[in-house]
Amino acid sequence: MRFEMPAAPPKLPDPAQPDIEPANRQVNQAMKALYDHYFASLDYGKRYPQPNQATFEFLLHQGASQAQEILDFGCGNGRYALALLQATQATLTGYDISDTALAEFSRHLEHAHGRARVKLQLGTPGVWELSGRYDLVLMLFGVLSHVGGFQERVQTLRQIRDVMDADGRLLLTVPNLWRRRPLELTQAVLMRWIGRAEGLQAEPGNIVFCRKLAGVPHQFFYHLYTVESLRNELREAGFEVTRVEAESILPEWLITQHPWLGRIDARLSRLLPASWGYGIRAVASPL
Repeated sequence: MRFEMPAAPPKLPDPAQPDIEPANRQVNQAMKALYDHYFASLDYGKRYPQPNQATFEFLLHQGASQAQEILDFGCGNGRYALALLQATQATLTGYDISDTALAEFSRHLEHAHGRARVKLQLGTPGVWELSGRYDLVLMLFGVLSHVGGFQERVQTLRQIRDVMDADGRLLLTVPNLWRRRPLELTQAVLMRWIGRAEGLQAEPGNIVFCRKLAGVPHQFFYHLYTVESLRNELREAGFEVTRVEAESILPEWLITQHPWLGRIDARLSRLLPASWGYGIRAVASPL
């Protein structure tokens, strides 16, 4: 497959940008471009070749094994959804803003058992056109953290709640503020302290960092969570957190590339409080 490098990936908002709405739009557009490139370059599949087995088992134990209708919001190339397709009898909707990710997902489905139970939906960045009714919704591997500022994230969660059954469950994983990107987090704190952070950068927990994907530098936007901030955000959106735990000790790329490390990590993670995990796993129900 021949892949052409994008000449000028969209940039994330200037830290001095005072207007939140344009900043949110820029984040959404930049994240789409980033993940289109990530999947087209094949770097994503190399970095994360399979699900985190502990998180996959968490999904099964927390409702996926009995679910009838599952929405995987931010499904990417189907890393978790494809495994659930084989392990359950649920109908699956994969929703993502990256058409490149969905194209890869579709290729994986060509020879998959149960492919008739899958529907893929391409979303417009920042405009979530959700339909249907779901008894289980997944937001995995920090999807919520890429959405934008607080109000944007809360609005997204409310739209998800609106398509959930009253007794449905939301299963999500988010990055832990205490375990991620300390340098960028310190820089963001300093900018707020000296009064130079505006727009999205003024919100505690928001960071931007750079990573090269297939030789092209891209900026990642992340909102980092504490257990308490996750509870508060979900409560603001009309959810109650019913379970919270550490997702892992080690980064996801390590435990998905080396399953033996994943097995050790899963055992040790059970001993950690949620606030010490590399990521935070949570179960939430609509209020």
